[in-house]
Amino acid sequence: MKGRWFLAYALFMSLVEEAALLGVCLWLLPSLGVDVPLWVTISLAILVGTYSIVLTRMNVRTLGRRPVTSPDIGVRARVVSALTPRGYVRVGNELWSAMSEGPSLEEGRHVRIVRIEGMQLFVTPENDDRR
Repeated sequence: MKGRWFLAYALFMSLVEEAALLGVCLWLLPSLGVDVPLWVTISLAILVGTYSIVLTRMNVRTLGRRPVTSPDIGVRARVVSALTPRGYVRVGNELWSAMSEGPSLEEGRHVRIVRIEGMQLFVTPENDDRR
């Protein structure tokens, strides 16, 4: 589901959420003897609407990104979780499990991918390490 179809679906689901919220606040709770002030109902509706808009924008942006299918040998990465000897590196926008083929590497260090086995990257420290 991309682009316009996703946007139409997201808008429809937002309207369903708003209708459910209004149904609970205006019908269900009063029938159980709980009176909800009108300002609370309006505030909740605005809050849920804002929440839906923010999530929809984030999801539409995410749909537009291309995933890295597999990083290439020699690609530069940055350590995000210390490699002692295992940890995580960021390649582009993705986190990958990695193992150091040398000394332990601290967070923030630049590394190069030297080989890949399955979903595990093997890395070595980059010679010219500019943070």
